[in-house]
Amino acid sequence: MNSDATFHEFFAKVGELEKIRASEEPKAFCKKFWSLLRPLYVANPVDADKIHWDRCDLPTELNLMNYYLRSILPSMQRVSLTPEEIGVVKSPVLTIHGTKDRSAPYGGGREWALLLPNARLLTIEGVAHAPWIESPDEVLGPIQTFFDGSWPDRAQKVETL
Repeated sequence: MNSDATFHEFFAKVGELEKIRASEEPKAFCKKFWSLLRPLYVANPVDADKIHWDRCDLPTELNLMNYYLRSILPSMQRVSLTPEEIGVVKSPVLTIHGTKDRSAPYGGGREWALLLPNARLLTIEGVAHAPWIESPDEVLGPIQTFFDGSWPDRAQKVETL
């Protein structure tokens, strides 16, 4: 899980932020939440300032936790794909995953690449959930190679977890 100090600090700050939710205008609260989230997406704290997105103009973001708990999470929990069902996917799949991801563990990326019959994993060492921000040269070139119809040189077939 890469459950490091940044991970724990994020949840502590979100807990504090939740205490003032009722007194905050929803859009301002959303922006504060996204500001806290940025360091979680990168391994190097300096790179957090490269993230300039928030979704605070979207109704789902203004009520994120309610939407997440009532819609997204139950939907994810209902999905139960067997290896046989996943095995019918024949399209090439390039999974790109940072080894320091705090949001989606690196092992999950390995598992996808293992389960999908025509998949490869491009591992980006030492980066988190937004590898294109921390290592654009290691990510963007291989994506172009994949879109051009070839596997990137460093993309590997995963044989075991």
